[in-house]
Amino acid sequence: MDKTLLKAEKRNVIGKGIKKLRRDGWLPAILYGPSLDPVAIQLSALEAGNVLGRIQGTVLIDLEVEGNIHTTIVRDLQSDILRGNPTHVDFFAVDMLQKLTINVPISLVGESIADASGEFVVMSNLFEVQVECLPNDIINVLEVDKESLTELGDTLIVADIEVPEGITILTDSNETVARVAYAGIIEVEEEVEDEEALDIDAEDVEVIEKGKSSDDEDQEFSSDSSDA
Repeated sequence: MDKTLLKAEKRNVIGKGIKKLRRDGWLPAILYGPSLDPVAIQLSALEAGNVLGRIQGTVLIDLEVEGNIHTTIVRDLQSDILRGNPTHVDFFAVDMLQKLTINVPISLVGESIADASGEFVVMSNLFEVQVECLPNDIINVLEVDKESLTELGDTLIVADIEVPEGITILTDSNETVARVAYAGIIEVEEEVEDEEALDIDAEDVEVIEKGKSSDDEDQEFSSDSSDA
């Protein structure tokens, strides 16, 4: 599969200095792997934002750090809630001979008679599956044809998904991927979700506010490194 190249440099700024680092146009990140101790790095926020913003699913990224190239995948990407800009990235350096476990998004494709009827609709029940594969066999989306869904009650399950050679699906094979339902069910379920979203307890808000920021994680990384 095609790779993307990003350049980075080692980072000395941690903890409270991260905010100024971001204001200066840098994106803080961590590089680690099975045979690589965690390394604090920084990338051009503009360059990295352009690349990471168009990535779908899992892709291989060649990360150049001070002349050394590491083939990586993004294990965790934190973004600004309002602007959507990346604020912190975890890059995992892969072993090209060692299988990975990743999540792959599902995309329903094709035409379904049920959708065209107006009375029924194809509902997605599963939006991604967990797979195992070698890095070179990584796929960033699984397309599932919904043409076979024609009548009320028809379903597609994980076992129906066709995958390329080298990909093993780990998700339960009997889990429902999509099904045909009455169109009215969609409206009812959306109303229930809206009501649940409004029913937020004050304690829930407090818990969210007390969650760790990426700055806290960098501080912990610094402490762990100094202890080592």
